[in-house]
Amino acid sequence: MQNLYRTLLISILLILGVAACTPALQAQIPPTGVSSSAKQVSAPADGSPGPVNKAQKPPQTHAAGIQPPEQRQELTRLSSLLKFKVIGRDGVALGQVSDFIINTCETYIIYFTVIPDGTLKIASGGDLVIPFEVVTINSGVLDAAAKTISIYMTPAQVAASPVFAAPLTLLPYSPWEDAVRAYWMSVARVGILKSECKAGGSNSANAVHKIAYATQLIGAQLKDGNHVLLGTVEDAILEPESGKLGFYVVKLLDGSLVMLPLGQTNIPQEALAPGKTIELVLLADTNQLLGAPHIANVEQAMLTQTQSTARGYWKK
Repeated sequence: MQNLYRTLLISILLILGVAACTPALQAQIPPTGVSSSAKQVSAPADGSPGPVNKAQKPPQTHAAGIQPPEQRQELTRLSSLLKFKVIGRDGVALGQVSDFIINTCETYIIYFTVIPDGTLKIASGGDLVIPFEVVTINSGVLDAAAKTISIYMTPAQVAASPVFAAPLTLLPYSPWEDAVRAYWMSVARVGILKSECKAGGSNSANAVHKIAYATQLIGAQLKDGNHVLLGTVEDAILEPESGKLGFYVVKLLDGSLVMLPLGQTNIPQEALAPGKTIELVLLADTNQLLGAPHIANVEQAMLTQTQSTARGYWKK
C-alpha cells in the first residue's frame, strides 16, 4: 500500500510540473510556416528606409507581366518606355526612367537607369542602375495604361543599391557593372545577361563590349562598310516580356521606313569611345536593306504581323 501511495504522489508531481512548463515551451515554438530564425522588423517611426532584407528574394517568373494585356503593343516601342515611372511594392514611387543600357550584339536591354524619387533620400545628380532582369524574372510588371515599370522591391532595397553620377560612362569597361551586379544578385535573381559579348565563342579572351544607351541608338546614323550614309534610326522595337530588341526602324535617305534586325548591324569600336557619337554599320548587303518591305510609320512596326513579315524577309 505504501508503494502505491508513493507512485500516485510521483505521478501528481509530474503532471503539475509539465503543466507549469507548457506556457514557456509554447513561447519558444514558432508559428506554423515561420522559421525560428525569422525576425519581424518594424519600420522606423520617422519613415526612413528600414534595414535591407537580402535573404527574401522576389517570386521567380519567366517573363515580365504585361498590363493590360490588350495594350501590349504600346510596350514594344523602346522610346515610349523612356517616359515610364518606376514603382515598387504596394505601388510606392521609386523614380523615373532616364535611359536603358543595351547590349547591341546580344540584342537585349541589360540595365535601366532611374532618377530616384525624392523619398529615397538619395543625393541629386545620381542615377540608380537596375538590371532589367529585376523586371523580367523577378515578378516585375510593365503597365501600358499607368506608364509604369513595377519591380518587386521595397524603397529600402532600392535606396541601398549603388548610385552613379549621371550620365554613366559605359566604356571603357569600369567596375560600375561589378558593383551593380553584386548588389542586385543579393536581393534578386540576376542571370547571365551583362554588357559582355562573347564574340567568336565562350572564350573570355574573345569578349567584347558593345553597349550603348537607348538615347544614343535612337537617332544614330546607319552606314555601309565604306562609311556611306544609308539612313537614321527612328526607334527600336522590342519584346517587352524579355527585353529582347528585335528591330531598328530605319528612315532611309529617300524618306521611307524599313525594319532592320539589330543582329544585322555593328557598332565600330572607335564609335564606343567616351565622347564619340554612336553610329551603326550595316553587316548585310545594302541592296537587301533597300529592298526590305516599307512601312508607313513606327506605329505599323509595332504590329505583330509587320514584325512577322520583317523576320521572314531577313531570314531569306
